[in-house]
Amino acid sequence: MCDYRIFNTERPVKSTEKIIMVSRENFNKLGTENYIKVMSTDRRETLGLSKSYYYFILEDLKRMGLVEDNAIAFKAVIPFIPRENSLEVDTGVLYTSKNHLIFIDMGSSKYECVTCPVYAECIYGIKRIATEMRLKTGVVDSEESRAHRIPSIVWNKLVKGIFAKNIVRLEVIPVKS
Repeated sequence: MCDYRIFNTERPVKSTEKIIMVSRENFNKLGTENYIKVMSTDRRETLGLSKSYYYFILEDLKRMGLVEDNAIAFKAVIPFIPRENSLEVDTGVLYTSKNHLIFIDMGSSKYECVTCPVYAECIYGIKRIATEMRLKTGVVDSEESRAHRIPSIVWNKLVKGIFAKNIVRLEVIPVKS
């Protein structure tokens, strides 16, 4: 079960390889329509949001390190869940690719692989991210996922692959108290 969406973005995208981790709570906010709208465009007037709400969201995006100098300033955002003595990488990713934002949340119950209406777009997102992140095809073309045609298995491996490959460059955002 997942929530998969791809958005065009009019907001400039900085050329960066920055991977940012945010709490699951903040990642859930990023998947909301209003946060996606504000992240996708710098034209407040076209969004149908009040000026104060637009700037509230924009400041929150800046606080998380996602927007700098009016531009999207990350390559990928991965959610984490704080545990008593550790952080658990959760299965989701918000990814920038040229003028697109690709959002996948494996913790959602919006779509199910077997009856998914966005199956083709989902496979496209997997291949695009894997290619751009230069992840080995084994992450994407596992026997298990091909045999059952279940992209959710591949998304889980892809998120873990992004994290594993980029742990050295990771930027962690503090959890709000």
